[in-house]
Amino acid sequence: MLKNSWFVVAASGDVSAAPRPVRMLGQDFVAFRDRSGAARLLSDTCVHRGGALSGGRIVDDSVECPYHGLRFGVDGRCVAIPAQPQLRIPAKARVDSYPIIERYGWIWAFLGDLPDAERPPIPKLPWVDDPSIRLVRGRFDWDVSWDRVMENGLDFAHAPFVHGTSFGDPDNPDIDAFDVKVDDWEGSARMVMHRPIRSWLSSKKGANRTAVVVRPSFHLSGPCTFLELEPRKGWRVFIASAHVPVDRNRTRTIWMMGRSFFRHWLFDRDSIKRNMRIFTEDHAVLTNVKPESVPDDWQDEVSVKSDALQIAFRKRLRMWEAVGNKIDESRLDREFRGRRATAIACPARRLTDFNWPIEEVPTLPFAARNDTVKL
Repeated sequence: MLKNSWFVVAASGDVSAAPRPVRMLGQDFVAFRDRSGAARLLSDTCVHRGGALSGGRIVDDSVECPYHGLRFGVDGRCVAIPAQPQLRIPAKARVDSYPIIERYGWIWAFLGDLPDAERPPIPKLPWVDDPSIRLVRGRFDWDVSWDRVMENGLDFAHAPFVHGTSFGDPDNPDIDAFDVKVDDWEGSARMVMHRPIRSWLSSKKGANRTAVVVRPSFHLSGPCTFLELEPRKGWRVFIASAHVPVDRNRTRTIWMMGRSFFRHWLFDRDSIKRNMRIFTEDHAVLTNVKPESVPDDWQDEVSVKSDALQIAFRKRLRMWEAVGNKIDESRLDREFRGRRATAIACPARRLTDFNWPIEEVPTLPFAARNDTVKL
């Protein structure tokens, strides 16, 4: 799991004026909306006696801890200590507060302490606001490591075998050669798959096959996988999936799907059902993959040409880890779990000269990775 990137907290409609618990990167957060309607995200642990702020309530744009009533404003500063109202509030009475961007019907939070100029971008999804595209949205929870889920979304060689009754053809699993384009934060490919022509009345295969152009891609913000395809001439399908690490082997996928055809709402249920069926088929396979997470070295597994986009993802991932952004999960378990509260450090920590009561999540230092790697 990585810090210093944008993560999709929730769909916009799932966050209200009531505090909502959210778990990401093995840490607990509280999300809510202030009086202006702006989404906010704070670390969920009260600095007084460790109460969960998400179990409290919102009072005058501050979160009130349910344990002793301390209140924390949208910037994370403590604004009230009810037991001693005349007491000067200590400067270190503060929880981490994270930058938020609300876009595409999703709430994005920057979980890290980098200044604005050094943060990665949020991906561009112009089709989300295109009035000719009908959108449906959903969520899927995995008992699988986020990086395995990400790779699965980029891998079309598995479709004939895992999704043979949905859209793959196990009798003809070939994929034409393709090139991969990569930059600092994202990668994409244009692939051609061959699928059987099925009768519109049933799922029985016809005698012919048709070529389908698919454009899978990834972005480290989200972190997201995307897919564009044209199942028939003039028909366009777009899928965006944010695969948010919850814990080491738990992932929350917040997804949306757009289609340029059958745009009446009566067809939404079928679109959602199809997408959830594909996730369920993938989940059945991924829960048994070993090792549970993507290996540190992509050469630890046998790779072939059709794995080129997944390899590009692994390389970008390792480069972002190498500059000190990988959470040290072993140390976190060994030294902190059950003993000391932790939080992802927010940008405000760089601007203060006191020790924050909640410890910063440990990360692997730059020197512990590959010190020759550059972004």
